[in-house]
This record gives sequence, C-alpha cells and structure tokens, in this order.
Amino acid sequence: MQLLKTEKISKTYNNSLNALSEVSFTLEKGEFTAISGRSGSGKSTLMNILGCLDRPTSGSIYINSETVNYSDTGKLVHLRRTVFGFIFQQFNLIPNLTAKENIEYPLLFNYHDKKSRSKRSTVLLERVGLSDRAKHYPSELSGGEQQRVAIARALINNPLIVLADEPTGNLDLRTGQEILGLMREINRTQNTTFLLVTHDKDCASYTDRVITLADGKMISDEKRENDNKEHPFSREPDGGA
Repeated sequence: MQLLKTEKISKTYNNSLNALSEVSFTLEKGEFTAISGRSGSGKSTLMNILGCLDRPTSGSIYINSETVNYSDTGKLVHLRRTVFGFIFQQFNLIPNLTAKENIEYPLLFNYHDKKSRSKRSTVLLERVGLSDRAKHYPSELSGGEQQRVAIARALINNPLIVLADEPTGNLDLRTGQEILGLMREINRTQNTTFLLVTHDKDCASYTDRVITLADGKMISDEKRENDNKEHPFSREPDGGA
C-alpha cells in the first residue's frame, strides 16, 4: 500500500541555492527506510518538506494519492497532527510535564478526553518499556529513556508515518542500538512505517531500504534484506561489558 509519493521535488533558496533537485520516490506501508547523506546533502530539507513543515519550490507530494504541497496552512497542520509522528535528535520533551503527560500532549489538540488519553499513554509506556517511569520528569530520565518517551509520543496518534531525525545523534553507542532495536521491533510487530533521516551509515544500514542524497540529488535507492545478524549495532561496543 503506497502511503507517500514524491515527484521531482526541488527546493531553492534565494533563487540560487538548490537544496534539493528533482527527488522522486515512493514509500509503502510498513517500510523501515533511511534517508542518508552527509551534512548539506539535503536530507533535513527533504524531511521538513515530507512532514509538511516546509513547501517545495517545485514538484509534487502525494499522501494516500492526494496532493498536499499546495494545501493551505490549516490543512498542513492537520496532516502534521494526524498523518505524521515526529522523533527528534534533541528529544524535545516539555520539561515541566511527566513522561506520561508528554506522551499524551499531542492528544490535547485532537480533543481526546482524559480517560482516553490515559489509556493510550499507558499502553505506549508499556510498549517502550517505561511503565515504571510514567511519573518522572525529563530531568529525571536518561537520554535513552527520554528518547523512548519521544517515540511513544510520536505513536500516540497512530500516525501513518513516523519521521525520525537523527534519533540516535545524542546517544552513546549502546543506547543508540537499543533505540534502533525498539524502532525495528515496533516496525515489525505493529507494521508502523518509519522514515529515518541520518548521516550515520551504521544507522542507515539498520533499515530495510536506504535512499542516499548528495548535493540535493538522490544518487541511490537500495533495498536490502535485514535479518540483523551481522549488523554493527547487534554487536557489543569495543570494550563493552
């Protein structure tokens, strides 16, 4: 089932800087895909456009076969709240809310009652292994625990696609492998579609498909069979106990 399609997406700044140049691909339900490339390759620009946080200069984006890049601001806000879940490198948790309250926060904009919010957040806390940390504030959680809260928050609205921007960038190797393992588990058991943006080739190789950008252009789109047996994140870090 095709969820998202781009056709010749381009982004130009100040009429001269080409951040993206005619990028085209499709994203199917249940895929675990990485957009990879060095700094300045255009991957963050592409993620912002796909997540309806920015508009392309030219080209078209389709979500469930409906073009969206010419939609008004209200429609784009609605898409961000209902179609996408977002995971960020900096976690972006609200410091004066507990883990449970942070997870529930997106539901406030969709008019869910307190009982419904609590039920859904409780299920997600268990799914990410943080049932015993529900009442803890971000400052009382480790980096890995904060990112688990962020993953649960991204899933709270049952999004079609989860966009993850460098989700392991602020984590050590061991914690990074745990977070990627959790995302993989959710992808496989819940058929949740993930689109991971990363400059790290090891992170990208954890996915089933890697789209590589360079200088704003898509230079490769490779699918791989991933049983995780020989993946670098499946091994102990050097010197690890």
